[in-house]
Amino acid sequence: MNSRNTTFRRLAVAAAVSTLSTTVLAGAASAETRVFKDERGDIAHGADIHRVRVVNDRQVRINVVHRDLRRSYESGSSIAVFIDTDRKRRGPEFVFLGGTFEGSDYALLRAKGWKRASDRQVPLHGGSYIMNLDYAKDVARIRFDRAVLGNPKAVRVEVKTGGEHVPQGEEPATTEKDWLGQPRDFTRWVKRG
Repeated sequence: MNSRNTTFRRLAVAAAVSTLSTTVLAGAASAETRVFKDERGDIAHGADIHRVRVVNDRQVRINVVHRDLRRSYESGSSIAVFIDTDRKRRGPEFVFLGGTFEGSDYALLRAKGWKRASDRQVPLHGGSYIMNLDYAKDVARIRFDRAVLGNPKAVRVEVKTGGEHVPQGEEPATTEKDWLGQPRDFTRWVKRG
């Protein structure tokens, strides 16, 4: 009798753990994620966008995969992520600007049309944002706490990258730009998971 009760208890605990694990994993998987691909080779520079992944959950996460990010400041590579959070307003509400070479800085600013409204950074409202650069995988990973973006129900983005070709000899430096898809054309909306 005792061994039956022990076996029954073990089975009940295993079933409860299984149910809890399934519920937790389902919650984590419910974040809406979309991947947007870009034509490869739009520009010869390593900042060339290959794809952008947007996750809208407890944080808004944007991963931009490039062809060949370089640590050196001589790459002159940069990124601009335009973020639309309001379906009623035309254009982006925010623009995230930063360098994608080692030691560069970045900032989240208000947008006016497809430009920054000023050089004044967006108030954090108790949140934060960060960009991590993975040179081995050629990825710029940008995360925003929802409060910083005004707790949007959905977001859509447009990404622009650029880079400078160092002049050789008497030639002037040249700059290339790459947009995700067509210039100034947002991705589909990514709802909060």
